[in-house]
Amino acid sequence: MGGGVPLDRYQASPRQYRETVEPFEYAKDDLIRRVQQHGFVSILGRTIRLCRAFAGKSVALRPTATDGVFDAWFRHQKIETIDLNALAR
Repeated sequence: MGGGVPLDRYQASPRQYRETVEPFEYAKDDLIRRVQQHGFVSILGRTIRLCRAFAGKSVALRPTATDGVFDAWFRHQKIETIDLNALAR
């Protein structure tokens, strides 16, 4: 930082702050699941732990080209790949 302090580099965000988050629409083919209190979701009869940070939020589970493998998405951000085949072992 060249001897500077963080305040020397601070810039206010150009984005407008919103008090409420606008609703998000996932694709119609997505499997939508609400993340439970301790970060768990259910898919095809299996319970998978994602992350407690998403508790109470809806996530999309999208199948990949590999059978039994899904990508978990929160809005536009991929958060994890779930391999149900590996869990069966």
